[in-house]
Amino acid sequence: RRRGRMSVAAAAARGLDIASIRNPAVKELLRLRTGGRRIRHQKGLVLVRGRQLIQTIGEFFKFRKVLTYEEPEAFGQYNAEKVLRADKAALKHILFAQNWEAQRKSARLERQGDDELVVGCIEQPREASFALAAPEAEGGPGADERPPPLRRLLAIDGVKHPENMGMLLSTAVALRYSGVFLSGNCVDPFNHKVLEISQAVAWTMPYRYGTTDELLEICKRHRLATCVAQSAAAAAQTGGPPAVPIAELPELDGRKFQGFCLAVGNESRGVSPELLAKCTRVALPMSELVESLNAG
Repeated sequence: RRRGRMSVAAAAARGLDIASIRNPAVKELLRLRTGGRRIRHQKGLVLVRGRQLIQTIGEFFKFRKVLTYEEPEAFGQYNAEKVLRADKAALKHILFAQNWEAQRKSARLERQGDDELVVGCIEQPREASFALAAPEAEGGPGADERPPPLRRLLAIDGVKHPENMGMLLSTAVALRYSGVFLSGNCVDPFNHKVLEISQAVAWTMPYRYGTTDELLEICKRHRLATCVAQSAAAAAQTGGPPAVPIAELPELDGRKFQGFCLAVGNESRGVSPELLAKCTRVALPMSELVESLNAG
C-alpha cells in the first residue's frame, strides 16, 4: 500500500473520517499553512493548530472545521460546525510537511504528547475600515453605527519574524491600541506561528494593510501625531535628528491632535525612509542587560 494511504475498511474499523493525506480537507489545510497570506486572504480562512489555542479562540468564535485524532467523546470540547477524526499521519502531514525543521518537531511530539495534533480552520477577520473615512462629529447621522475614532494606532512596517509580530500585537492589545496598520512585506499576523505566540489576539485588534501614503492620510484624517521608534544606533546610520527619549516628549497639543500613531520597522533596516522623514523619532532607553525586540 502506498505511503499515506489506508484502506476504506481499515479507516472505518478505526472510526476515522480522514485516513489519507490525499483527502481534500488535508490538502486544503496544508495549503493554508504553506500558501502564505495571499492564499489565506483569497479563501478568507486561517489555520490554527493546538488544542488549547483552538479552545481559547472557540470561546468567542466558531470554527468551520476541527480535525483531531481524539475519540468522538472528546468532540464536544470544540466550538466548530464540524469535527472530524483524522489519522495522526494525516495531521502531521498538515502541520509539518515540506519543512525539515518542522519534521524534527514532529519527531519530538512522539515523546511530548499529542496536544498539538489538533487542527482548526476558521474565518479570517476582515480588514478594518478606519482608513476609508475621517471620524465625523459626534451625534451626527449614523453616529451609533460608526466605529470609534482612532486614538492609538500601531503601524508595523516590514517586520519579518513571527516572534516579533506576535509580541507587538500582544503589547498593542494590552495597551489598548485602537488598531494596527501593516505596511511593507510584513509577516502575516494570521500566520499560525504568530497566532501561537500572540495567543490569537489578532481577532481582537482591528487591522489594515496599506502603503505609507495611506497610513499618513489616516493619521491626518484622525488627527494623530506620527512617531517612529528608532534606536540610537539606527539614528546614527540614517542621519537626521536624533531620537527623542520617550520620557522627554512634550504632551500632545489637544487642539491639534486627538491621539498618536507609533511606527515600528523592520528588524534590520527599520521603517521606510518615506515614513521616517515625516515622523517624530522616539526612543525608549533600555538597560544593556536586556535585549529589545530587535525591531524599529
